[in-house]
Amino acid sequence: MQPDIPDNLPKDDMLAAMAFVAKMKESADRIGAGFVGGFTAADGTKFVMTNMNEEDTIALTPQSLRESND
Repeated sequence: MQPDIPDNLPKDDMLAAMAFVAKMKESADRIGAGFVGGFTAADGTKFVMTNMNEEDTIALTPQSLRESND
Protein backbone atom coordinates (compact mmCIF):
# COMPACT_ATOMS: atom_id res chain seq x y z
CA MET A 1 0.00 0.00 0.00
CA GLN A 2 1.39 3.40 -0.99
CA PRO A 3 1.21 6.36 1.40
CA ASP A 4 -1.27 9.12 0.58
CA ILE A 5 1.12 11.64 -0.93
CA PRO A 6 -0.25 14.24 -3.34
CA ASP A 7 1.02 12.37 -6.43
CA ASN A 8 -0.91 9.26 -5.35
CA LEU A 9 -4.23 10.96 -4.68
CA PRO A 10 -6.99 10.91 -7.28
CA LYS A 11 -6.36 13.72 -9.77
CA ASP A 12 -9.72 15.33 -9.05
CA ASP A 13 -9.17 15.39 -5.30
CA MET A 14 -7.24 18.65 -5.00
CA LEU A 15 -8.75 19.54 -1.62
CA ALA A 16 -7.46 16.31 -0.10
CA ALA A 17 -4.00 17.03 -1.51
CA MET A 18 -4.11 20.57 -0.11
CA ALA A 19 -5.11 19.20 3.30
CA PHE A 20 -2.24 16.72 3.17
CA VAL A 21 0.31 19.45 2.44
CA ALA A 22 -1.18 21.50 5.30
CA LYS A 23 -0.75 18.53 7.67
CA MET A 24 2.90 18.19 6.62
CA LYS A 25 3.42 21.91 7.34
CA GLU A 26 1.74 21.57 10.74
CA SER A 27 4.06 18.67 11.58
CA ALA A 28 7.09 20.76 10.62
CA ASP A 29 5.76 23.64 12.73
CA ARG A 30 5.40 21.36 15.77
CA ILE A 31 9.04 20.29 15.65
CA GLY A 32 10.42 23.66 14.55
CA ALA A 33 11.56 22.51 11.12
CA GLY A 34 11.50 24.56 7.95
CA PHE A 35 8.96 23.43 5.38
CA VAL A 36 8.28 24.08 1.71
CA GLY A 37 5.81 21.72 0.09
CA GLY A 38 3.29 21.67 -2.68
CA PHE A 39 2.07 20.04 -5.84
CA THR A 40 0.88 20.73 -9.35
CA ALA A 41 -2.67 19.54 -10.01
CA ALA A 42 -3.72 17.78 -13.20
CA ASP A 43 -5.10 21.07 -14.57
CA GLY A 44 -1.75 22.82 -14.01
CA THR A 45 -2.79 24.66 -10.85
CA LYS A 46 0.12 24.99 -8.44
CA PHE A 47 -0.27 24.87 -4.66
CA VAL A 48 2.60 25.69 -2.30
CA MET A 49 2.73 26.12 1.49
CA THR A 50 5.68 27.18 3.62
CA ASN A 51 6.59 28.30 7.11
CA MET A 52 9.80 29.99 6.01
CA ASN A 53 10.69 33.50 4.90
CA GLU A 54 10.35 34.36 1.22
CA GLU A 55 14.10 34.38 0.46
CA ASP A 56 14.62 30.86 1.84
CA THR A 57 11.42 29.64 0.24
CA ILE A 58 12.53 30.77 -3.22
CA ALA A 59 15.91 29.07 -2.78
CA LEU A 60 14.36 25.76 -1.69
CA THR A 61 11.28 25.57 -3.91
CA PRO A 62 11.76 23.39 -7.00
CA GLN A 63 11.71 25.34 -10.27
CA SER A 64 8.56 23.49 -11.34
CA LEU A 65 6.58 24.84 -8.36
CA ARG A 66 7.70 28.46 -8.54
CA GLU A 67 4.95 30.91 -9.46
CA SER A 68 6.84 32.66 -12.25
CA ASN A 69 8.94 29.66 -13.35
CA ASP A 70 12.04 31.92 -13.44
